[in-house]
Amino acid sequence: MSSILRLRPNMRIWVDLVLLALLIVLVENFGAFWGPPTKRGFFCDDESLMYPYHENTVSSTLLHWLGLYLPLISLVVLESFLSHRKDIVPWATPWPVYNTVRWFLYGYVFNDLLKLIGKHAIGRLRPHFFAVCSPQFLDGSSCSDESRGGGLKYHTDYECQPNLSQATEEMIRDVHVSFPSGHSAMAFYGLVFVALHLRRRRWPLSGSLLSPVLQLACVALAWFVALSRVMDYKHHWSDVAAGSLLGAGSAFVVIRAAASEELQWRCQDSLASAKQAAAVVDGAAVKGGQQMPPDLSLVTCQISN
Repeated sequence: MSSILRLRPNMRIWVDLVLLALLIVLVENFGAFWGPPTKRGFFCDDESLMYPYHENTVSSTLLHWLGLYLPLISLVVLESFLSHRKDIVPWATPWPVYNTVRWFLYGYVFNDLLKLIGKHAIGRLRPHFFAVCSPQFLDGSSCSDESRGGGLKYHTDYECQPNLSQATEEMIRDVHVSFPSGHSAMAFYGLVFVALHLRRRRWPLSGSLLSPVLQLACVALAWFVALSRVMDYKHHWSDVAAGSLLGAGSAFVVIRAAASEELQWRCQDSLASAKQAAAVVDGAAVKGGQQMPPDLSLVTCQISN
């Protein structure tokens, strides 16, 4: 194990855990910090808000398995397997397992935070707004009244009537947070992260089509989750497009950060090994130029990767 891990593993792990815990607390209590979502108005003749209410094709439980649990389990199993195979990777230590997991979890929480900011700031109404909200204006009238129906007035002063629509409190609350699609963002983040990680590791069976097929399966699953949100009238197509781009973009940025961190660790580990070798070689051999200087070893590592 490298000298870096022996010198300061506890400090690094504790800092990572504390920061991750703070982000989770922020996400779980985002409504308390931000306040209620923006209350947007509507036109009574807006056909994009007149779709019926449908149950989710991809439930919240299934979404968490596709976007969080299965990707996390897959990454842990894959990295644990590679950490014991020196014939596959030359840096066979447990550190890459920790590095991959911590960056995945950080990216997951960060992606969730960006999604919540978008939902609360924009406050876009869902396609099934009228079916769930059954809005009533302050004077007691509604869009079904002749004086309101078909007008071009933009209504902002209204209250939902769950007693008419039989909607639950959660349905009423969620009807104002259509943009961006949270299902799309979560599915694309978790599954695209796995696809990019398989590409970076060139696993399994490097040189064959097996790895690309697995990557395609990950992207196809994420794509189906995104399409289901339009199919179920939960989101407008632009909500799904934004959520998919957010999730895929977050995965790309985080996987690059994890790769950069791993490269730096490998180079520092090579430098530490070079310094240890330099300390035990004969002084005459070092003066004779047989040992590469440690600084040159670090530069060579960075260039070669």
